[in-house]
Amino acid sequence: MAEPPKSEPLDLAVIGAGAAGAFVAHEMKIARPDWSIGLFERSDRIGGRLRSVSIEGIDHAIELGGMRFLSSHTRVADLVEGWGLGTHAFDATGEPERSYLRGVVAAGADARDAGRGYELTDDQRGRTAVELAMSAFEQIVPGFQQLDHEGYVRRRAGGRLLGRPVTAWSIGEALETILGDEARRFVNDAFGYDSGLRAFCAPDLVEFLFAGDDPRAEARTPDAGMERIPTELAGRFEAAGGVVELGHELASLEVVNGTLLLRFANSKTISAARIVLAMPLPALRLLASDASALRAPAFHEVFRSVEGFPAMKLYLWYESPWWRPAVPGIRTTTDLPLRKIFYFDGRPGSSSVMLAMYTDGRDVDPWIALHGETRAAQPAPPAMLAEVQQQLAEAHPEVADMPVPRGSALMYWGADPHEVGWHFWRAGVNSDAILERAPHPDPKLPIYLANEAFSRRQSWVEGALEAADATIQKLNGRPD
Repeated sequence: MAEPPKSEPLDLAVIGAGAAGAFVAHEMKIARPDWSIGLFERSDRIGGRLRSVSIEGIDHAIELGGMRFLSSHTRVADLVEGWGLGTHAFDATGEPERSYLRGVVAAGADARDAGRGYELTDDQRGRTAVELAMSAFEQIVPGFQQLDHEGYVRRRAGGRLLGRPVTAWSIGEALETILGDEARRFVNDAFGYDSGLRAFCAPDLVEFLFAGDDPRAEARTPDAGMERIPTELAGRFEAAGGVVELGHELASLEVVNGTLLLRFANSKTISAARIVLAMPLPALRLLASDASALRAPAFHEVFRSVEGFPAMKLYLWYESPWWRPAVPGIRTTTDLPLRKIFYFDGRPGSSSVMLAMYTDGRDVDPWIALHGETRAAQPAPPAMLAEVQQQLAEAHPEVADMPVPRGSALMYWGADPHEVGWHFWRAGVNSDAILERAPHPDPKLPIYLANEAFSRRQSWVEGALEAADATIQKLNGRPD
């Protein structure tokens, strides 16, 4: 066993400079100005799964990671407003969404004719995807629209669905059992996401959708891009005396005489009194292969409670918004492998942008071979562009002459084995118990976790800050 370095150990090492890690480092430097704190990031950039890229001739940065926050997300909104950052409405149209499902053009999940291409039962025909989903949610969590958080806690603790504990059901299995295969497919296709409507623990999905956020909330994006949130946090942390180190991939950690010994892939070794791991689940599991402390039952239980899902985004930009007036709103959902299409009209003299393909979970699979080894934020390969153009033409039958894009940018959250797009609770897990343990799984060890995976707002930046807040409370002495 190696001896700790001769230099004084850091009071706190934070691993991962995404939103959660940068928030922990920043807030702890304020709370404990006398502590020596280091923020370590394996890549060459701050931001994690927030990745904003500025393209010449485009009004705002394109968002290859998270692309919006809700005005009801108080932690994010307070930061953005407190810093005086300019923001803009994510949806500048205010118009209804659009769907293209099995060849039928309709007005999205709220349209009564959107399911005409599906073999629905007599009592399902003519109902919207929202109505069908809501009828299933009522069986999963009776009275869900009136429940507060404690009501969901009680339902998870003792509720049953068709004779089984309600937490034993994934949302996909529950929807198919209640609605049948075709109606379940319609609901899934109309909402556009695979992982959220397939694998998510059923009662947790219902709370995720219907509890905690003001239904009148507006989606907004910082003018400088979502990446500005972690970069601003890291910058303020550094200005307060914190240390930021890029290109530091944590390869292993062990406890030596009560101190944590951290070895990085660049051969640097440091010691720390305590550590916060603000890393996606795949990175945590890779680290656990060389860190015996992370293979302890307490960490295994937390790690297995969530599942990580890949995501892929392809942006295209054009001289003008050729999709108007055929598409009135900001989004089309489709059963084609594109799955979700977003439209961002440029101001006069600037390019208009389309998020032409946005997939997650199993819906990423059809694109992996065409993705090849394309590096993050680089143009899409010609074969992928050709397939996307063909599917865009099919999804927009109202448009006779679709132009060739001026440029493209591709991002695959899953190409790097350390990363995923987001995480959701697994079926069979009581998330309430896990949320109590996740910030500090083993009170005997000075190893903490901070990740949107362990929050009530998984996949959102607000979830990352929520999880970080819980970890900060533990670091500041709240009893375990």
